[in-house]
Parts: sequence; C-alpha cells; structure tokens
Amino acid sequence: MIYSFCGWLLETITKTIAQKKFVNSGFLFGPICPIYGIAAIMMIKVLNTFKGNYIFAFIVSFIVFTVWEYFVGWLLEKVFHTKYWDYSYYKINLHGRICLINSLTWGFLGVAFIEIIHPIVEYLLQLVPNIIINRITIMVSAILILDCIMTIIKINNINISMRKLEEVSKIIKEKIEELKILPDKAGQKAKENKEKLKNAIEDLNKTQIELFNSIDKQIKRFQEAFPSMTSEKIKKFLSQKIEFKKKRK
Repeated sequence: MIYSFCGWLLETITKTIAQKKFVNSGFLFGPICPIYGIAAIMMIKVLNTFKGNYIFAFIVSFIVFTVWEYFVGWLLEKVFHTKYWDYSYYKINLHGRICLINSLTWGFLGVAFIEIIHPIVEYLLQLVPNIIINRITIMVSAILILDCIMTIIKINNINISMRKLEEVSKIIKEKIEELKILPDKAGQKAKENKEKLKNAIEDLNKTQIELFNSIDKQIKRFQEAFPSMTSEKIKKFLSQKIEFKKKRK
C-alpha cells in the first residue's frame, strides 16, 4: 500500500510539472498505483537473494520488471481494449509497452530499493504497533477494492455511453432523411408529422450533446493520467467530436 501510494505520488508530481496543472495519475481514481505496489513486493521477494550484489540485483530487476511492465500493458489492452501507455516514440521499444530507458530505470530502482529504500521503510514500520498496521491495512484495502469497482464501472459507463451515442446519431440521421422527403406543401396531418419530426430531432440533438460532454469529460480524466492512451473507440469518438463541432458551428 505504501509503495502503491509512493508510485502514485511520483507519477502525479512528474505529470503535474509536465502539464503545469494538477494531474491525478494512475488507473484508479484514488491516490494509489497498484502496479508500483505489486512491483515493490516482487522486488522484496526476488531481490533479497541478491542483496549486496549490485550487478546481479540490477540485471534481475531489469529483466523481471521489464517483463512485468509488458505483461500489465498487454493485460490492460486485452481487458479494456485501450493502450494506457505507449513508448513507440522511443527508438528502442517493444510494441510500445516497454522501452530501454524504462527498463534501465527499473534496474537502478531495484538496486536502490533493496539496498536503501526498503530497509528504511521496514525499520519505520517496526516502530508502529501491529494492531494499528492491521487496522490501517484493512481500511485501505476496503477503499482500494471500492476504488477498483468504481473505476471498472466508470470505464464500462464510457463504453455504454459511446454505444448510446452511436445509436442516437444514427436515429438523428434517419429522422433528418424522413424530414427531407416530406413535401413542403401538404395537408394538416403532414404538417403535424413534420413538426413532430422536428421536435424529435431537437430532443435527440440535446441527448447527443449531453452524451458528447459526458464522454469527453470522462476520457479527459484518463488522458491526463495517461497522455499516450489510445484505443479505436477513443479515436472514433474524437473524430465524431470534430465533425460534431463543425456541424454546430
């Protein structure tokens, strides 16, 4: 939990400075990046064997956590059909999920972690009574589970809203085509039908605007946290957004 928070803090500070505004980094909504926490546990379990041997600790850290980062990137893409980070702009990379610079960082971080960082954290935790640590762990774990559920619901809501937007846009086009084929000069019944169509199109346009704004707001939150985030659905939405703005003008 501590290292998940530290990972979130590190990324948030870096991205806040880069974007010159506060950025809540990470996949979840709360101040926590589980990828760092899990990586820290892996470092403790794997690198303790190589404590004092800087070269082997560096090599093992380089390999193990490069594989871990690749796996997490692949898993997120498969589950959510979205690429949350992309290192394709680096010269040496693999499928944009990992790159040499990050792997070297993992290597150095692994050595610093097992030799300096973790021993200090471990010493400080030993000063805290176990009962307090257990209560905090239970409380934070409950919050983390709730955060995970909320995040998955939010992502699912984006997908639902996108499907609804496609349906509404399709209906609007159909209604406009219906309106075009109605004669300008016609009986009272035809005039009433024409008026109903216009009202229906107006209501659908309002729904379309609400959906656009809602999806845009939710996507911006993830794009701030993951500037290189891409997916076919997001690309399609952004393209629709540009066309929609042109029509509105």
